[in-house]
Amino acid sequence: FQDTEVTISCVVTGLTKKLDAVTWEKPSSGGVITHSTESYQIAVGTYDSGSNSQTTILTIPAGENTADAVYTCVIQCDEHGKTSASPQKTDVNSNVFNMEVTGLEV
Repeated sequence: FQDTEVTISCVVTGLTKKLDAVTWEKPSSGGVITHSTESYQIAVGTYDSGSNSQTTILTIPAGENTADAVYTCVIQCDEHGKTSASPQKTDVNSNVFNMEVTGLEV
């Protein structure tokens, strides 16, 4: 919902070890998000050897969650050639919506 804290995630598959680095970027190239800055929280996740995956989670503070926005998950995985010079970027939509009830009779 609009104006509430929300979490979005990025699942990376096909891994054989933990990602070398994970960052997130603000919508429309608004810059890199730093953990605990402006109340954003980043959980880089842990490597799951059973599924060969890692899920990273971005918590968006209520004050920044006012409309749909596309955040970018940026990963570095040297084993797959995704280095700091050429990381893998994936867009993740925050899917914000607002619900208004009209015509309700009490």
